[in-house]
Amino acid sequence: MTEITAWRLYLDDDADDARRPDISVENPGWRMRAGLPKNPPFLQHLGDWVIAKNYQEAIEAINALGFPSFVSFDHDIASKETGVDVAKFLINIDLDTGAMPEDFAFEVHSANPVGRRNIIMLLEGYLAQKEWPSSSPK
Repeated sequence: MTEITAWRLYLDDDADDARRPDISVENPGWRMRAGLPKNPPFLQHLGDWVIAKNYQEAIEAINALGFPSFVSFDHDIASKETGVDVAKFLINIDLDTGAMPEDFAFEVHSANPVGRRNIIMLLEGYLAQKEWPSSSPK
């Protein structure tokens, strides 16, 4: 595995020349229409974007590059798996290796309300229970 210091994963089966992270996720107008915070600080300086259109591409990117610093999730992706499955994969990697960065951030840009809620609940629940090394009792 060739780990790079910081990178961002854009998971979306519709990613193409018109739907890319630099013109969607990073665009304040698009963010407002999607119901996301206009200019979240976690989008700044997190490394290059890697686009994955399906589960397999996401897993291959994670295995090749290490744990992403940020993920923008779509729920319905071009595979039988969903964005929830990618979130579960990230959690399992962290449980096995502790590779999740302490400043890991994510959001869900999916228009699927149930899928959106499932990804958010899964990751927020995990992050709330995770014990970061710096928060361990001394």
